[in-house]
Amino acid sequence: MGASIKDVAAKAGVSIATVSHVLNGTRITSQPTRERVLAAIRELGYSQNQSARNLARGRSTLLGLLISDVRNPFFPDITAAFQDQALAHEMDALVMNTNYDPHRTLNSVRRLLGLQVPGVAILTSQIDPAVIDMLARHRIAAVYLDLGRVDKSISNIVIEYETGIVLMLEHLSQLGHRRIAYIGGPLHLNSAQRRKNAFIETAARLGLDPSLALDADFTVKGGYFACSKLLSVPQPPTAIVAGNDLTAIGVLHRAYDGKIRVPEDLSVTGFDDILFAEYTQPALTTASIPRAEIGRVAFQAIWTMLSDPELAGREYRVPTRLVVRESTVPPANGRERSHHGIQSEPSVR
Repeated sequence: MGASIKDVAAKAGVSIATVSHVLNGTRITSQPTRERVLAAIRELGYSQNQSARNLARGRSTLLGLLISDVRNPFFPDITAAFQDQALAHEMDALVMNTNYDPHRTLNSVRRLLGLQVPGVAILTSQIDPAVIDMLARHRIAAVYLDLGRVDKSISNIVIEYETGIVLMLEHLSQLGHRRIAYIGGPLHLNSAQRRKNAFIETAARLGLDPSLALDADFTVKGGYFACSKLLSVPQPPTAIVAGNDLTAIGVLHRAYDGKIRVPEDLSVTGFDDILFAEYTQPALTTASIPRAEIGRVAFQAIWTMLSDPELAGREYRVPTRLVVRESTVPPANGRERSHHGIQSEPSVR
């Protein structure tokens, strides 16, 4: 076995990305760093893997990665893991932000076709069928998030949202909560619909009232105002399950403004386990999605298809797990939560 790009990086004391930039001239590096990398290449007898560089029969070794929102803390771990895998296989990744806009997604895909990329990971919430057909016609290895089907040049990553919701409701039910509400996301998103359906079905199975389920927009602001509505009902919930962590953070803010103690008066849970979830006050109980694993799986799906002359796609499942922190406790025994301090016209902090 010959030396790999990882070996060169370790020998030169630099990152894989730095070795790649020196080899491909894609970024300026300092002269001492460049000389260390070149010396390591000579000493190890490293040569670039031409089968990897010509992976797509003359196409670029650049891969595309489309994400919904570069500002959303859900995506950085995915992006970093995908880029790391690409560099480890002597490829590069171009990250494009769709901002939840189907037209922007379509234009991004057209740009990638112009660059002759061999593969694309489209990890966005909604996909126009025209995008799927366009990539398939050009025999581009494409992996999608929750697309729902597999075909030639089409792989699919399924996040087990339902498992996370089930674990969350069982956790709250075992603590003794009976009035549990849910704040979800926009129902045109498949991920939001699946989470809400899981809440309704699991609540019914556990003998809970599933009617306290509101649709929001997966943002802090949306969580804040949805929580206000839930707090205004005659019998407010003792626990709120948020469809994502940003929504849960909005709920925490609304509870604070209403002088409602979390978790003593109201238990709050999130979903995703973004970095901020561990540092809210109190630390947020949530369903964890291994986002770095999504990035790794997305690259592996593309690599596997490109290694197959038929570009056969596969389905990949990513699990969720419950992370219990400080925002959930048993409900206060024999006491209804006070409405003291709830503002009639709340303002977002």
